[in-house]
Amino acid sequence: MLTTVKTESLREIIIEDQPIPELKPGEILINVEYCGVCGSDLHAYNHSKGYEFVNKPIILGHEISGKVVQTYDPNSKNLIGKNVIVESMHYCGNCDNCRDGRYSICENIQVIGLHFNGGMAEFVKTKERFVKEIPNELSPNIAALSEPMSIAVHAVEKAGEINENHVVHVQGPGIIGFFVGLACVEKGAKVIISGLESDYKNRLSKCFDFGMTPHIINKGSLNAKVDVLFECSGSSAAAQSGFNSLKKGGRSVFVALFEQETNLFLTQLVRNEWPIITSYGCDPSDYTTAFRLLRKYEAQLNQVISFYPIVKVNEAFNDSLNQDVLKAVLSID
Repeated sequence: MLTTVKTESLREIIIEDQPIPELKPGEILINVEYCGVCGSDLHAYNHSKGYEFVNKPIILGHEISGKVVQTYDPNSKNLIGKNVIVESMHYCGNCDNCRDGRYSICENIQVIGLHFNGGMAEFVKTKERFVKEIPNELSPNIAALSEPMSIAVHAVEKAGEINENHVVHVQGPGIIGFFVGLACVEKGAKVIISGLESDYKNRLSKCFDFGMTPHIINKGSLNAKVDVLFECSGSSAAAQSGFNSLKKGGRSVFVALFEQETNLFLTQLVRNEWPIITSYGCDPSDYTTAFRLLRKYEAQLNQVISFYPIVKVNEAFNDSLNQDVLKAVLSID
């Protein structure tokens, strides 16, 4: 089968032919059709701090949609031919957090495409319990975005009540920031999404199609104080300055992962009663809302995705790193 392999060399992925993986009990085989390029993939590609656990060589990719072609268990053969996505976060189901339903912070969490081979290949195997059937009304190419949309849904739910009376500031116009903003728009909030001037052409300019207002931070501060701040940029400077836009008693939700340590003046947080909420990954239940939002905004989303054939995987990664595209998705033909 055709695969893309992240080597031990910095920013290098090679095309390689490998045997189709053999199934073990509880596993199924998926013919991958689409696989998104995630920020975590870029961190692994870049050998970023915090991603030392990624054992290379490895096939990256956890934003997967495709068709089931084989099952180990004969009783699961009804899945063959079904269009599915793969949950990215493979939880154990047995630890304290899993028993409490907090699957995204499972004590033994493993992410497909980071801890073991993922979906940037012609075929991928996974445990049957981590697949979800794609609704008939949703196209497989858009379904590949269900994982980042689920991450956004998870973050917005953790933020607490958001409604038409709230103004929300989302820092970082990547796909997670966009989807966080979109989930807040769905709740009736006014959403401002901010980034640098260099973000405008390929990212911030797309805001209007989703009912959000763009703001360029190096052209001045926001005119109004906001109720909820979502930090989706991963910038230490933005993490500190973002609180300047927050009302007293407002809420902050940190979604991005950071390569550098961030200094926060805790006295300022205490005096303003600014709680810091963190959100990591998603839970299985988040996919239901994600599917609904993807169906509703499918036409607009088709305008912001850039598709690359699998053989142009390095181009897809480099365009993503250079922020020349909002969302890169590999098409596995």
